[in-house]
Amino acid sequence: MSELQLPRLISNHMVLQRNKEIHIWGRDLPGHRVMVSFRGEEAVAQTDEKGNFSLFLQKQEAGGPFSMLFRDDLGNEEVVGDVYIGEVWFCSGQSNMELPMNRVKDRFPEDVADCKNTQIRTFKIRENGVFTAPLAEPESGEWKSVQPETILDFSAAGYYFAKALQELLKVPVGFIDASLGGSLIESWMSREMLHGMTAELALAEKYSDAAFVKGQLLKNEQQSNAWHEHLDAADQGLKQHWEKECYNNENWGMVTVPFRFDEVEELKGFIGSVWLKRNFTVPQEMAGKPAKLWLGTIVDSDVAYVNGEQVGITYYQYPPRKYEIPKGLLREGTNTIVLRVISEKAQGRFTEGKKYAIFNEQGEIPLGGTWSYCIGAACEHVPETDFVNWKPTGLYNGMTAPCHKYTIAGVNWYQGESNTHHPDNYLDLLRRMIEGYRKEWNDPKLPFQIVELPNLMVDMEGAEEGWRVLRELQRRSAVIPDVDVAVTIDLGEDNDLHPQNKKDLGKRLALLAAARLGIPVESKGPEVTEITVASDEANNLRTIRLTCSHAEGLLASSEDKGKEILDFEVVNDNGEVLQPKTQIKGQEIVLTIPDKETEVKLIRYCYRTSNIGALVYNRAGLPMSPFVRRVYEETV
Repeated sequence: MSELQLPRLISNHMVLQRNKEIHIWGRDLPGHRVMVSFRGEEAVAQTDEKGNFSLFLQKQEAGGPFSMLFRDDLGNEEVVGDVYIGEVWFCSGQSNMELPMNRVKDRFPEDVADCKNTQIRTFKIRENGVFTAPLAEPESGEWKSVQPETILDFSAAGYYFAKALQELLKVPVGFIDASLGGSLIESWMSREMLHGMTAELALAEKYSDAAFVKGQLLKNEQQSNAWHEHLDAADQGLKQHWEKECYNNENWGMVTVPFRFDEVEELKGFIGSVWLKRNFTVPQEMAGKPAKLWLGTIVDSDVAYVNGEQVGITYYQYPPRKYEIPKGLLREGTNTIVLRVISEKAQGRFTEGKKYAIFNEQGEIPLGGTWSYCIGAACEHVPETDFVNWKPTGLYNGMTAPCHKYTIAGVNWYQGESNTHHPDNYLDLLRRMIEGYRKEWNDPKLPFQIVELPNLMVDMEGAEEGWRVLRELQRRSAVIPDVDVAVTIDLGEDNDLHPQNKKDLGKRLALLAAARLGIPVESKGPEVTEITVASDEANNLRTIRLTCSHAEGLLASSEDKGKEILDFEVVNDNGEVLQPKTQIKGQEIVLTIPDKETEVKLIRYCYRTSNIGALVYNRAGLPMSPFVRRVYEETV
């Protein structure tokens, strides 16, 4: 094995950042010279006493493919091939950044079928929580271009951003994907960034004990296994094989799918297993053919059987239930589907507004409607899982810090859902993180693009205030220099924490990045620049005019909530909330309310988890962000 060693990031198929000095580093025996040759340039570095070398290559224009040659004075050589130069972005956050193309392939099948593109590449870092100290190099990852065999593993948000940016700039685009579902912002921050935050630093210190972490992981596994084993042992459905077609379910209760468990008296607050069954009729043309079984989303886990054979299993609530029925299983006439559903936290649900059906090219069989059900076994509340890697500093040390030496163009940040339970300090945390990342990347103007939380209504009981507060703080992060915010109030799905439309999200992020580089595109939705209040004493009305920028072709639109604007609110100094009549007039939005003795204090727009009426857009199809504004406020 050669003593000349290169990090994972500097490897075949990498994308290097254009128009910036290119940082190259690696290892060799101490005290030896390493020469790097690239596009006619040669640079030399000498390894230090630990065997590390580091050098910078001159700024380069976009292009490729190229090769980079490494040679040391011992005669060792390494060649890194298929190298492109273009735009490199660091994409991080939680599940909506992590969500792979595999989850959106049914929404955008044409993008998967015709996807080959050697000039879009990703470097995916697997989950890695480290609490002792920041890693010097990533412990996983390799550069991959877009191919039919690789695209389904690409971050959907990252891929659509890269695709749109490449189309706008006509240069190769690579992105480093460091993301993890459920993670808090604190887990992506260093101890230095958390300076003064006593509780967070205490947690980081606690989890730096490897023996303690090992114990927590073992406890998670043991508790989960014990809970499920206890439930399985008590489950009458497993004992009596209720999944079999021959089992008589005449005495079972009845429910209408989709439904929430708390809508059924027997299932209110229920924790344990519930079996559901129904018959369905298969026409001759579908019989014997393979088919798809879609069951929306189910809380929490499920196993699906068709004609007594298991066809699918999902272990937690969020993935869409999309199962494959194999060839030969469906028969003409009466067939049976049985589900075993486990509710772990008394929040069981078949999500409304989703597709419940069996279908193939020959036809579709709806599965919504009446099902029979029976409780298999009741159980105590599932023990809480300690999600170790969500703790402060863990993901920063293991996934982000190892990338700081690699030259990038900017950061896309899609996170916040997990911080909505304690949202008040989120803007401070964002500031700390942005400043820290800029310091570590040695770029005080490193662009950051923050994705605002989208619309959502499901699972919002008691969480509404946190969601809208955090989204408002995300909007206000635009006051930080070189920070832009992508608005997604129209890209969510009211019944799903993980919306499918990452394509338009990627486009909006790409527009922001391109506009910052001087490309003449509209990259932002309408933004209020001035608020004026006037009284119409003759008609006993008060008029509030909102003057907007980015407001060419101002309009109101919604796919499913009508054409009337219903989401503006006026708050007076008594705290009374009034819904105004709202009109668009040119590049202004005019709000009219009854004239009162009180003063207008606040204007709110869509200050809720989801809109109830039409949203405000400009001609470019970009929406206005939800906001809260004091009438005489000069900043955002």
